[in-house]
Amino acid sequence: MTWPVFIELLLQMLVGNIDQVMLSRYNDTAVAAVGNANQIMNTLILTFSVISLAATILLSQYLGAQQEQKVRQIYALAAGLNLALSLVIALGLFVGADGLFALMRVPAEAVAEARSYLLIAAVSLPCQALMLTFSAFLRAHARMLVIMCSTGVINLVNILGNTAFIYGLGPLPQMGAAGAALSTSLCRTAGMAMVLLAFLKTVPGATLDPRVLRPFPTDLLRRLLGIGLPAGGEGLSYNLSQSTSLVFVNIIGTYAVTTRMYLNMFAQVCYMLVNAVSQAAAILIGYCIGAKDYDRADRENWRVLRLFAPITVGIALVLALLARPLLGLFTTDARVIDLGCRVMWIEVVLEIGRAFNIVLVRDLQAVGDVKFPVALGILSQWIVGVGVAWLLGIRLGWGLAGIWAAFALDENLRAILFVIRWKAGGWRNIKTV
Repeated sequence: MTWPVFIELLLQMLVGNIDQVMLSRYNDTAVAAVGNANQIMNTLILTFSVISLAATILLSQYLGAQQEQKVRQIYALAAGLNLALSLVIALGLFVGADGLFALMRVPAEAVAEARSYLLIAAVSLPCQALMLTFSAFLRAHARMLVIMCSTGVINLVNILGNTAFIYGLGPLPQMGAAGAALSTSLCRTAGMAMVLLAFLKTVPGATLDPRVLRPFPTDLLRRLLGIGLPAGGEGLSYNLSQSTSLVFVNIIGTYAVTTRMYLNMFAQVCYMLVNAVSQAAAILIGYCIGAKDYDRADRENWRVLRLFAPITVGIALVLALLARPLLGLFTTDARVIDLGCRVMWIEVVLEIGRAFNIVLVRDLQAVGDVKFPVALGILSQWIVGVGVAWLLGIRLGWGLAGIWAAFALDENLRAILFVIRWKAGGWRNIKTV
């Protein structure tokens, strides 16, 4: 399952970053504008993961326990909840976009393009929510290849759309950030249609018939939210803390925001492989828990960490060594390149902790230990990731390097505590299915 997931994540990374790469040829202000808008969008999209992540966990457990009726109910329940949630969020963005930009202290020169990008992209949020939901269903059934192929088509649509709408193709005008948003919306619509078709055609017993929810499965909804809120809450807390730290970066200036965007692209390359492996491992561990095979679940967890944490750090080290020529591919601004080269060495240390966190958070969630990761995440991400970031980056004047050092401290502190939690073995006693 790992390699299709890895290629899928590689393609997802391209979808998420191709806008910035192509806008870097347009102007750096557009990159900063989309960076701020995407931080808002990515945080809100994570609310859909509350349901989709819980659906994946429960589906893997119910499939392992061969409870087919519960599986069909999860399909209809998860899709309906995420669709309703996406409509509410889209409406909220149309009402409150300017207030969010003011709260984040987005540089004045970037506000207009950030607003255009955010509002156009908001139209397609329901498609994004359903795409994530149907992908979760496919992932629980190990249909990784289908998701990978769909993501590949989405990338092709995005690149063609960006070329047409950002730069202007033929009679089309140059639209800049607004063009990138339009292309993104088309991608989400196409992606949703493809994964829906794949779900209905490749998964035995696939159904979205609301009649399976009669009588309404209140206990199943409670379980879905009971897993999803803490499990999705960890990622949501992380993104909210990142949005808050972006305020500090905005205070430093547009060049720092642009540098942060490029560094985040490099960071995704670092952890993409361990992210893919951890998703596949979490599904296997969920099957093991459903079958009550706790020893195998433990072995899978440590096998992934031993193999892929060193690889993740090695990739970060290579990118740090090559940071100057790589940054030169995207910008000619000497301030961005010099700052990015310094911060990439901090990124190497950060990736040590992040590799452990990616694996251990997913595995703890898969075994049903969902409350500890979100509780620890909220405490560390906000006290260290935000509080220390302000102290080092703004108060002491270390700038983006100080903010990144706080991120590294947060990741490594949480990694140590997650290792202790897993080794304690309390997850073996958690009731699942």
